Amino acid sequence: MRITSIFYVIVLLSLYSTIINAAPATSAVPTLEKRQETEQDPDFNTNIFKSFKPLDITASPITREYTLTLAKTELAPDGFSRQVWTSNGQYPGPMIRANKGDQIVIHIQNNLGDFTTIHWHGIFQRGTTFYDGVAGQTQCLIATGTTFTYNFTGGEQYGTYWWHSHFRSQYVDGLRGALIIHDPKDPYLNDYDEEFVMTLSDWHHEESESLVKKRMAKGYDGYNPIPDSGLISGRGRYDCSKAPQGSKCVPDNPLAVYVIEKGKRYRFRVINTSAEAPFTFSIDQHPLRIIEVEGENVKPITMNKINIAVGQRYSVIVNADKEVNNFWIRATIVKQCIHVTPETINVNSSLNYKVTGILRYNGAPETYPTTQEWDEKILNCRDVDHNLLKLNPPRSPPVTPTDNFTLRITFDNIDGVGHALVNGSPFKPEVNDPTANKLMYGGDETPSMLDPDQNAFVYDTQNGSVEISLINENMATHPFHLHGHNFYIMAHGPGKVPDPSIFNLVDPAVRDTITVAGKSWAVIRYNIDNPGVWAFHCHIEWHVEMGMVGQLIERFSELKGDPIPPQVRSICTLDDDDDDDDDKKDNNNTAKKRSLKAYKNYYKRSDVPNHSRHVKYQFIRGSAY
Repeated sequence: MRITSIFYVIVLLSLYSTIINAAPATSAVPTLEKRQETEQDPDFNTNIFKSFKPLDITASPITREYTLTLAKTELAPDGFSRQVWTSNGQYPGPMIRANKGDQIVIHIQNNLGDFTTIHWHGIFQRGTTFYDGVAGQTQCLIATGTTFTYNFTGGEQYGTYWWHSHFRSQYVDGLRGALIIHDPKDPYLNDYDEEFVMTLSDWHHEESESLVKKRMAKGYDGYNPIPDSGLISGRGRYDCSKAPQGSKCVPDNPLAVYVIEKGKRYRFRVINTSAEAPFTFSIDQHPLRIIEVEGENVKPITMNKINIAVGQRYSVIVNADKEVNNFWIRATIVKQCIHVTPETINVNSSLNYKVTGILRYNGAPETYPTTQEWDEKILNCRDVDHNLLKLNPPRSPPVTPTDNFTLRITFDNIDGVGHALVNGSPFKPEVNDPTANKLMYGGDETPSMLDPDQNAFVYDTQNGSVEISLINENMATHPFHLHGHNFYIMAHGPGKVPDPSIFNLVDPAVRDTITVAGKSWAVIRYNIDNPGVWAFHCHIEWHVEMGMVGQLIERFSELKGDPIPPQVRSICTLDDDDDDDDDKKDNNNTAKKRSLKAYKNYYKRSDVPNHSRHVKYQFIRGSAY
């Protein structure tokens, strides 16, 4: 049990007696105008098929305030009705937008009947690591029937992001939506007239918690669950003739339709929000001009087809310069990346890997397109060639990293249960005692005190840089996502040993999610400039639940002096031993503690017999702990 002194409590209360959800003191943001975005507000785009223009420019940054009400709602994204985990009654969730530098305040009203957290995918959370939304790493759980407020700024960030639950596998059931930060000085602002957001995702009819239990059942010998359908912006089409008896399924479900005006130019912000599926994306007869990759402007490059892995985002400009007609939007699930055995969950799925939507010119008949797919082959299970993605403006990577880590990615059956391992250890989230609480001001631990199953990688070099070598020792492809940073992709290649002779030390691609092919390696670098607790994990959600997660402890010497707002700490229950008389005086806390205990088995990874397999990689050069 951790003990926090009364002195720390008094100091914290005095520091925050007049502050709720304070922004970091170092942000130096001018006095902000406050603005509440409602569903009636034209800037609060709840219709993903409606085009929009950049937000009006303000004289100085303002506060944009949103409310997301989470609840389970019966919907049929692909025609098959099921309980969907929605935000404001819809799936995908509402689009959140802001301008560069704005303060973003988001009230989460949790009516799910379950705990939750929300992560802001791609946002660096400078000075606000406690709002990163990762259960067990940066915060405790938001209880059902309560409201929790996230309050952060993107700072200098701009571009295409998304938000999703980061507790269990909830986002697979629908808790996800787009987050857009406009740059009033966007160098490509004059290259497009309007914008759209488009999400790509796989979809399951069975709730994800049930699928995870099957995936981690003792003796299970299959791969990840096979989806039932694929969706473009929340719409797809399931073959209802294959629906189980007694289920509700409406055939010929409407497809995603984007209506455009001939002669205009459109910026499509395309986001892969899947549980696992990578997509190959294209629009018949319309080349895609890439201008942004995961919050980084790039020198424009035109392609006909783009591979998009889970968590990745691209902004592409599409010219409406063809005849008034209908054209297929194609988001093909890359079948070669989805592994299957006869034992695999939902192996008899009627999944149509060729997911489609319609690009419809205004005035065209409401009929299906007859257009043909681009006659072009691209490599499966790979990212867009990183050598083609050049930053605009360019910047160089760190030349000599001060802190080096190797993460070996493997699978293993431990006590008959399949686990996904980082350096021999599956991550075990401590959902009621997150890492940030332990290490930041008011906590009483140091990184060396974290258990080996916390998969902590620690670095504390001022003005230094990190190099991570990812070694994928299995045949599966893994899209690895880093919180708190974008990274430079130095190189990647086959085998288990990185080759420094092919590192790009001049102008490497920069992004926050990289696909690591089977039996291969990838090396990334980034600067040490954001103290915090940052998750680094495969974004295949089934692998996350199996333990393929690390956490990077950055600049503990600074982090330990940073306080956590009281409202963030307040959602953590007391020590969850058996209820005693004192606990019973607080019925709400007692009920929450009892609910939390239900998750102990869910997160009970099997103990690894020899943790030294992990420890030898855990604290490497540059770490003093």
